[in-house]
Amino acid sequence: MTSHTSSLATPFGGTLRSLRRAARLTLEELSEASGVSVRALGDMERGRSRGPQRRTVDALAAALGLDDEQRERLQRLADAGRERGGAPTPPYLLRTVPDFTGREPELAELESLATGTHTRAVVLFAPGGQGKTTLAAEALRRLSGSFPDGCVCVQLHGMSDSPLPADEALVLLLTALGLPPERIPVDPAAREAAYRAALATRRALVVLDDAADETQTRPLLPDAEGSFVLVTSRRPLAGLEGVRRIRLGGLSGGESATLLERILGAPRTDGQSEAITRLTELCGHLPLALRIVGNRLSSRPSWTPARLVSQLADEERRLSGLVAGDLAVRGALALSYGQLTEPHRLLLRRLSLIPGHDTGPDLAAVLTGEDPLTTGDVLDLLVDRGLLEETAPGRYALHDLVRLFARERLDGEEPESVAREVQLRMADWLLRSASAAGRLFEAPGAPEPWAGEPAASISESAAAAEEWLTAERSNWAGALPLMSEAGRHAEILHTSRTLYWFSDRWTQWPEWRTLFSYGARSAAALGDRAAEAHQLNCLAWAHGVGAYQYEQAEQLARRALELAIETGDEGQQAWAWSYITGARLSLGRPAEAAEAAAKAIRLFEAVGDNTGKAVSQRVLGKALRESGRAEEALALHRALLDTSAGDVPGLTEFVQALLRHEIANDLLALERWPEAVAAYRTVTTPLARGDLDRFQAQALTGLATALRHCGELPEARAHLTRAHELFTAAGDTASAAETAETIEALG
Repeated sequence: MTSHTSSLATPFGGTLRSLRRAARLTLEELSEASGVSVRALGDMERGRSRGPQRRTVDALAAALGLDDEQRERLQRLADAGRERGGAPTPPYLLRTVPDFTGREPELAELESLATGTHTRAVVLFAPGGQGKTTLAAEALRRLSGSFPDGCVCVQLHGMSDSPLPADEALVLLLTALGLPPERIPVDPAAREAAYRAALATRRALVVLDDAADETQTRPLLPDAEGSFVLVTSRRPLAGLEGVRRIRLGGLSGGESATLLERILGAPRTDGQSEAITRLTELCGHLPLALRIVGNRLSSRPSWTPARLVSQLADEERRLSGLVAGDLAVRGALALSYGQLTEPHRLLLRRLSLIPGHDTGPDLAAVLTGEDPLTTGDVLDLLVDRGLLEETAPGRYALHDLVRLFARERLDGEEPESVAREVQLRMADWLLRSASAAGRLFEAPGAPEPWAGEPAASISESAAAAEEWLTAERSNWAGALPLMSEAGRHAEILHTSRTLYWFSDRWTQWPEWRTLFSYGARSAAALGDRAAEAHQLNCLAWAHGVGAYQYEQAEQLARRALELAIETGDEGQQAWAWSYITGARLSLGRPAEAAEAAAKAIRLFEAVGDNTGKAVSQRVLGKALRESGRAEEALALHRALLDTSAGDVPGLTEFVQALLRHEIANDLLALERWPEAVAAYRTVTTPLARGDLDRFQAQALTGLATALRHCGELPEARAHLTRAHELFTAAGDTASAAETAETIEALG
């Protein structure tokens, strides 16, 4: 049996033979009834002639007694035969590529399944452009030695307007498996049974490329041990029974770069690593896009990768740039888009308006006005069609290139005014929902979010609110510039105020710098100087505590101080001095920090803010310690340990944890090693806090230092290793490097 082959009969020829047999006509009888010669009919059935013209098809249809639908189907097959250039039809081959890259885990899994005894069929599915057919060809090349009865490949044309029907695919498969045309059953069920019997008695590999759906594929699967079927499809074909599914994602960054380097060759890529990396990012690590980029550069020897980077960097031109001959990312996506219903297309288009990386059903539903349950079903369908990725349970994201395609379709199919209205409705809902969630972490008496449609996502508990704020944080932060552009400053300021206390739970989020920056701008736009001072103080905190940008933090706090003095707001003056204290301390100016802390404490006492006073006293103690006055710092921190931090839930516990840490640091500075070890062991991370990796790392580093001086080197090394991991996770590269040096010094 010939490897990598398909039937020499055309779909038209096989269908004509089946129809003739179903009508119980011989070639001679059909010739007499239609006026077409016996020889011509024989050539048609054997695939030895081009597809006949319409008048011939009409004569055959009349002789066979076909209805209009059957007649049109036969005509389409005849037209397809002419377009292919006539018969004989060459074998359908899966073409391998010499620069095949990556996919080793998938190939290993395919080899394990194909050579095992339990799995008889695998569906390899992925969106268009992920290289399913190329991977199938590589798998066939590597696995062909395990199938002594050969390999059969059939193109099912699943993404075309006329997918190959299963009964016609069976004709191709049976002929390729060696069954004479005259012995192929006319009845579809009998034909399917003959196919499965042929597979059961052979050890063959069958590749069904580009399957449309379960109905087309199910009759082509084996039901016994022997042969192995590999199906490629844009859909997971979830309705098929007894198959394994392998989903292809994009290539890794390294694999993407390697593929481009193999296409272009070393002379074109040497010294171009930065540009190559950027090209892979602009291609979204999509194999088709990478192939196009490689081919474009190959066809233009004078072009450098950097030149193509500059072209593709423009999002509005990127899809137009990802074209090379008959290869086009836009075309591949358009095939999938064209098979959607209009409601599904509508959601896909409008998903391009989402400001963040991913979305849940509630937010997606706002885009179309449908209910979340219906929207969830549509999202799942778009995942099945390969146009959407489910990044986590209930979270959905567009590939970058799909997002650009969807935005093109939005611009081309919906009025700009409608798109703007939908976008602003989404932004309004996001901020109202964020405000509603933030209220659950506010002190009593926080204002209600503003009214509007659709209704805000109201969380029933603080835990649910925190989950929503975390999942949607890139979206509600992305809504801020949209609302600002629309002049919705009061709503922005309201959102910023209601998320104030929640922000302290996740200090490392970069979204806080965005939120408080827009909050300050909105307060200025509203002419509310007191609110602007508060927002600038919050922004100073976000730069200092959240990003370790202490110079910016001090500058922002000074601007807040000026406004607070201007408005006579002693409370915001106190907080400004508090943030100045922290910035000065982190910039290595402890004496100046102590002066600022004293001013903050006096102002907090004047306004009766015990929370702020406790915070500033703790930092004052730290400034005293770093000024060489560790005994005074220890006395102050111990006196503060039982001080209430106010009425904010969880804050007292947090402040006390910080104070225990400071006491341990004071003992360390005083070289009271055993006491320091005992003190560090009492430091716990409050469960109510969100991102305290850096805090934990600092405590572990101090504990390790005390243990080293007590001679406990193995335990010290273990704590330093963990501290290094936590510093790295927190993005504190300087502390991570310092910890690594200490570990190395320990040997």
